[in-house]
Amino acid sequence: MKTVRLLLAAATASALLFLGAGGGTATAAGTPPATTAPRADAAGFPIVFQNNTHGAYADARIYVTVLGQITPGQWSYLKPDGSTAHISHLDATAPGHLSKHGVNYPNMSFTLAQVGGRVPSPSSIRGGRIYLSLGSPLYIPVSPDDQGWGGPDPNNPTDPNNDVYYDWYEYTFVNGQAAYGGNTTQVDQFGFPMTARLRQSSSGYDTTRGISRSRADVMAAYASSVGAAFKPLQSAYRIVAPRSAAGFPGDYLTAAIDQTWSYYAAHPFTLSAPGETFSGHVTGSALTFTRNGAGPYTLNKPTSREVMACSGALASGGDVEKRLGAEFCAAFNRGVAQNTSLWHTPSAYYQGATPKNDYAAFFHTVGLAGRAYGFPYDDINDQSSVQILGNANPPTDLTLSIGW
Repeated sequence: MKTVRLLLAAATASALLFLGAGGGTATAAGTPPATTAPRADAAGFPIVFQNNTHGAYADARIYVTVLGQITPGQWSYLKPDGSTAHISHLDATAPGHLSKHGVNYPNMSFTLAQVGGRVPSPSSIRGGRIYLSLGSPLYIPVSPDDQGWGGPDPNNPTDPNNDVYYDWYEYTFVNGQAAYGGNTTQVDQFGFPMTARLRQSSSGYDTTRGISRSRADVMAAYASSVGAAFKPLQSAYRIVAPRSAAGFPGDYLTAAIDQTWSYYAAHPFTLSAPGETFSGHVTGSALTFTRNGAGPYTLNKPTSREVMACSGALASGGDVEKRLGAEFCAAFNRGVAQNTSLWHTPSAYYQGATPKNDYAAFFHTVGLAGRAYGFPYDDINDQSSVQILGNANPPTDLTLSIGW
C-alpha cells in the first residue's frame, strides 16, 4: 500500500510539518497552462529566475512550484500570472493534470519559459516554498479535504519524485506586518546548487546566499570529505540530510551525548550568550538550570536522532527550555558541546575528533560566506543562509539562480 506524506498548515517556513504520502517515474498528461502576463501587485515583489545550468536544461524544462499560506491555515499555489488558487484534490483530474505510474496529480507547476523568467510574489505568504525541478514537474498530492499536500519523500521507495532533480527556497512575508525572511536550505537534502539574491533598495539591503559551485564539484567534494556514516546519504539525484534519512545510524552521536551529559554531571554548566546566562547541573537524565537567575527549568537528555533533527527533548517545554535546547542542538551538531566557551566561536566548529554532523560541516565549506542551513537550528550564532529584512516593506526583488 502506498503511503502519502501530507504537508499540513504551518505559520512559517521553518514550521513546515509532514505527515504520511506517496506515489510512484515521469510523464505529464494534458497540456500545461498557456503563458500569461505577470499580474501587477504593488505590495508584492518580483521573483526573478536565472537559468545557470549552462545549457543542461532549457527554460522550458525548468519547473517552478510555489506553495504557501496566503490566508493563514489555508494552502494555495502560485499561478504563472502571479495570482493564487487554493489547493484542490479535484485538480488531479482537471485538464492539464499530471500523471505518473498510473496515479494522477494536480498540475501546480509552471516553467521559466512560461513566465519569461519572472513572476510576481504574493504580498502575503506564510510558510512559502519555491520548489525548482529540472526536466520534470513535481508530483504533489493534495489531501481529500484540501487542507494539506504531500511533499517529496526520499524515504518512500515509491515516491513519484525520487527520479526528479529538485531543490527549494523557503520564505515568509506579510506586507506591512511581517518582515521578509527567507533562505536556501539543506536541512532536508541537496538536489542542485542555487543562490538567492535579496534586494531592498530603500534600505540598501543586498545579500546573496546559497551555493555557486557546479553540481559535479559539490557532489565530488562531498564524497571525498565526509565520514563513512554520511557517504550512503548521497545518490545520483540528491544528498539526503541525516535527520531525513531513515537509514542513518540512530546511535551516531550517542557516545558524544553520553560523554557531554556525564561531563555536566561532574562540572557546572554555564553558557553566556548575548543578553542571557544559563547555569545548571545534570542529575540523572536531566539538566536543571536557570536563565539570568530565574528558574529552575529542565532540559532532558536528547537521543542522537533528536540531536540530528533538533526535536524531542531539544524542542520541548516552554520558550526558555526551547531556547537552551536550540543551543545544545547546535553545539552537538558542531562538535563543541563539552566546551561552552566554543559554542559561539565559528572557527572551532566541526574541528577535532569529536563526532559531529559531517553533512552540515560540508555544506558550510561550499556555501557562500561559509553560510548554510545544514540542520534546523543552524541559525544559532548567525551561521545560516537566512535573509531577513529589517522592516515589513516588500523587497525590491528576489533573484533565484538555478545551477548545475
